[in-house]
Amino acid sequence: MSAPDQPKSLQDILKQRQRSEFVGREHLLSFFQYNLTLPPESTQRRFLVNVWGQGGVGKSTLLKQFSKTAESVKALVAYTNESDNNAPETMGSLSKQFEQQGYKLNQFSERYHLFRQKKQELETDPEAPQGFSAFIGKTVAKASIKFGRQLPVGRVALDLVDQDAFADQAGEWATYIAKKLRNKDDVQLIQNPLAVLTPLFLQDLCKIAQQATLVLFFDTYEQTYPFLDDWLRNVIDGKYGEVPPNIVITIAGRQQLPDNHWMQYSGLMARFSLEEFTEEEARQYLHLKGVNNTKVVDIILQLSGRLPLLVATLASIPPDLPEDVDEPSDTAVDRFLKWVEDPKKRQIALAAALPRKFNQDILDQLDSEADTELLFNWLKAMPFVKENQNGWVYHQIVRAQMQRYQRLKSPKSWELLQRQLASYFDQCRKHLELDVERQVLDPDWQNYTLEELYHRLCYAPQNHLKTALNDFLIALKNQRSFALRWAEVIEEAGQDIENHSVSQWGKQLTSGLKSYESEEYVKTIEMLYGLLREPTLDPKLQAVTLAWKGNIHTYLNQFTESLTDFNLALEIDPNYKWALAHR
Repeated sequence: MSAPDQPKSLQDILKQRQRSEFVGREHLLSFFQYNLTLPPESTQRRFLVNVWGQGGVGKSTLLKQFSKTAESVKALVAYTNESDNNAPETMGSLSKQFEQQGYKLNQFSERYHLFRQKKQELETDPEAPQGFSAFIGKTVAKASIKFGRQLPVGRVALDLVDQDAFADQAGEWATYIAKKLRNKDDVQLIQNPLAVLTPLFLQDLCKIAQQATLVLFFDTYEQTYPFLDDWLRNVIDGKYGEVPPNIVITIAGRQQLPDNHWMQYSGLMARFSLEEFTEEEARQYLHLKGVNNTKVVDIILQLSGRLPLLVATLASIPPDLPEDVDEPSDTAVDRFLKWVEDPKKRQIALAAALPRKFNQDILDQLDSEADTELLFNWLKAMPFVKENQNGWVYHQIVRAQMQRYQRLKSPKSWELLQRQLASYFDQCRKHLELDVERQVLDPDWQNYTLEELYHRLCYAPQNHLKTALNDFLIALKNQRSFALRWAEVIEEAGQDIENHSVSQWGKQLTSGLKSYESEEYVKTIEMLYGLLREPTLDPKLQAVTLAWKGNIHTYLNQFTESLTDFNLALEIDPNYKWALAHR
């Protein structure tokens, strides 16, 4: 019989070594493992774990170790991050992971599949009125406009479309919905998916929790909290039904969960702030990675600021000889690239930082003559690369440094690669072969269009900002949610290329639309006035801006100003149905 500590398989050895290379968080791993051994009724048991710290400090790495710890005690583990775009998608992702482990959430899966099917049918239906898909799946009904309920259509349709949607194209949309959705259960599913899907999700979790402890991880919470925070707290509060007691939920982000929302759960929660490595921890990590030359270690500590991500990056390919180490260069990325001896690897590591996400096909566009399969496998194993459902992405800190390095070192190469990527995404979009009416609502077409926009702004910001602003209004005319994504891409591109004009426009547009969602209409009005003052705006598209301004004046009960705006919009575009319906 083997000794208790003797590994029983190669996988056991791998887990032991991965654990031994994890430095500086041993007390957190010990807590997490001990917490899972406690019965739910123990007063020491913590059901919520909050981990926070700056980018690159090792939150995602810690969650991976937590996950391995949970798996070692036979818990069922599921993980989500910024790859999901809303709460239903998050439940769908968690459900899929449980199913892959042999535990299917039957009730939820069936209803979630129907939800996606019905939503897709409505969004892609060629008979759908223009601009309709932006309002599918809304979960909160507004009461700003009163006349909608007086229209001669069925109650089912009125319950589905919220009041500001009626203000957009009231009669046409109501007739369409009444015709398309006759089943009240389907209406409720599309109208309020959280109220329908979450109870089923929890009921299924309770069933599988009878067989194993459940451990859920919510990573990059700084990006997902806008759509997850209220939902997750409502789940914990019992709004959607019972939550199984043998569950541990870990939430990791750049900021601590705010006390004004989460203080009431303090008796259930453990909180941990992650910091940079201490010098002793950093040296220990480098020793475990085989970096023992004192001069090399000192330079890595200096360049990385002991930030775990950068320490790991620099330790992944250290110099072989002490004489290869000279004076520190400007950034840790400079040093990392110098220590990568293969010029093709250096080239692809830099180039792959340009797209917002990459895969092997995108690497082919960046270097068609290289063995991109080999380079892709090397690159995705780097400490600063992680996978999500849309591809592989660089950690934000490393990506920003690599982009700046390449842009400053060779502006011509920067522009050439950005042009190639813009052309690639344009071709992807064209290969969809969608007609004009269908393309603006197609998710793939939208994604390719946003990536093309990003790269065009990166290589020629001043030339393409004009087009970007005009196309923003076209998007706003068709689908507000797509217009918001458009604005966010403008802001991201401006930040990545350090162009103040582009980033400020992106911030202004993003802030304006988000303020509209939260009914802070003053900021939205400011955004619209900014667009009207912009000399590069197509005069015909000013109709969109004026109509939106009129719409908001209506919400503010400023009806004289509202009528003036609508009249001006219709003078520019007499066939603008949206403005006509509002007026």
